[in-house]
Amino acid sequence: MSYQLKSLIVRSPICGIVRIGGNGSQAGCWALAQGHGVDIAGIASTIDNDLAGTEACLGTDSALAVALTAIDQLKVTASSHRRASVIEVMGRDCGYLALMAGLAGGAEAIVIPEDEIPPDRVARIIREAYDRGKDHALVVVAEGAKSNAGALSAYLETRSEELGFDLRVTVLGHVQRGGTPTHFDRMLGTRLGAEAVAALVEGDAGNLCGWIEGRVRRRPLEEIVGKKKALPEALLELGRVLAR
Repeated sequence: MSYQLKSLIVRSPICGIVRIGGNGSQAGCWALAQGHGVDIAGIASTIDNDLAGTEACLGTDSALAVALTAIDQLKVTASSHRRASVIEVMGRDCGYLALMAGLAGGAEAIVIPEDEIPPDRVARIIREAYDRGKDHALVVVAEGAKSNAGALSAYLETRSEELGFDLRVTVLGHVQRGGTPTHFDRMLGTRLGAEAVAALVEGDAGNLCGWIEGRVRRRPLEEIVGKKKALPEALLELGRVLAR
């Protein structure tokens, strides 16, 4: 926090709300501001990273680190026992975590709501990995996909003799929300928090504080509320390439 910001806080009475959260939280806070004239400043925070107005949301990097640690550990046991692993990560309406974890973790297939792979294609991908001589196969699934871990494993069990590998399913669940914050998230939280306070002190309320092009920036909440950030097409295509 800069000396100028510290001085402003000391001299200025701050009356406002700093709201940390994702789409629902920011929409509710904006409605409060519109209906009751409350000064607000939003901080972009959701592990789904689907909030418009920011490239990175607080918490996403930490959740991804938890998912990747689990994937790395599961790959060790999968390799030693020649197994296929289906790993479900969080993402009710957005497959960002699954997409990034799958790409970074070396998954054979990634199943997300935005770009579903049919179960029969997943079965073929697993078999192709077996035929290539791999000692394991990895499928990362978003919980919001139609073929989530439960549905996909139920289908794959009917094709178990065709897979080559034994199948194991792991649902990470809420452990992703309680991991140790990464360095990036710690610094991002500090910088977004300072920016939100500065906005209220300066009388520049009604903005979301997010991370854009390598720095903290403010975006009007009225331009963000009700919008959902799409997954980058280049990363979606990379996921499709892996599944071919």
